[in-house]
Amino acid sequence: MNTHLMYVQPAGQGGRLAQVAFRAVLIASLYAALLFSVGCGELEPLAEPEIMDLQLTIDTLKTQVRDTQRNLNELRTELEARRQELADAQVARAQLEGRVREAERRVAEARQVINLQREELAAARTERERVSRNSALLQSQMRKMQRRPARTGGSQDGEQETSPAAADSAAKKAPKASAMSALPADWPYGSEIPVRMLVTPAAHVGVSTDSMAISDDRSEFPAMRSVSVKSGDTLWNIAHRHHVDLEQLKSLNGLNDDLIVVGQAIWLPSKFPSNETVVQSSGSSR
Repeated sequence: MNTHLMYVQPAGQGGRLAQVAFRAVLIASLYAALLFSVGCGELEPLAEPEIMDLQLTIDTLKTQVRDTQRNLNELRTELEARRQELADAQVARAQLEGRVREAERRVAEARQVINLQREELAAARTERERVSRNSALLQSQMRKMQRRPARTGGSQDGEQETSPAAADSAAKKAPKASAMSALPADWPYGSEIPVRMLVTPAAHVGVSTDSMAISDDRSEFPAMRSVSVKSGDTLWNIAHRHHVDLEQLKSLNGLNDDLIVVGQAIWLPSKFPSNETVVQSSGSSR
């Protein structure tokens, strides 16, 4: 702005007042021009498109940052959920592995029990065959003794005296297991054996009817029975518990050693008098 001010020196006091007023107007106009220029200078940058674009970009970036933070929080939540599912899956896997190991252990135990039962069955078959052969041999000897022709006089007495001795020797050769061979195949374990089946050989050796009168009192003696092996039992404990000699118990059950298994049936010897005692008592009565 070009302002041409003309300064004229007035004369006297009125000229001074005019000069002061002129200076005041000049200063006021300068302040007004300065304020106008400053005001226009502050409003012009707001109209520039670069600043507006920058502000819009900043707002957009802030919005994107908020969205990114929200997505990050969602991803963290999902990650925690996946970790929890993984932990649950690992626990379930450990439980399944434990069940599999338990099943394998039970299968191994079942196989071991089956193998032991097979061995026991094979041993029982072998023992049964052996007892059957001994019983057949004893019966054949008794038949031969019965087929001998009867003699008169002293020969009959001699036969009656020798028959008990032969019966005693045959009874010693065939142990009490011969009574077990007379049992039926489906005879249950643990049940008692009748006394008649144990003293049957004495009836086949030609002993007189009077000498067998003691058979009426056989019911007073306990019959042969068996016990089942339980967990923790040994052959010595069973023999000690039932007051039986260990070697006698092993020979009665056909055992070569002290090895027994749970569930095995152990036969106990009877406590009634032997055939030798019966024959001696019958001889003294005559």
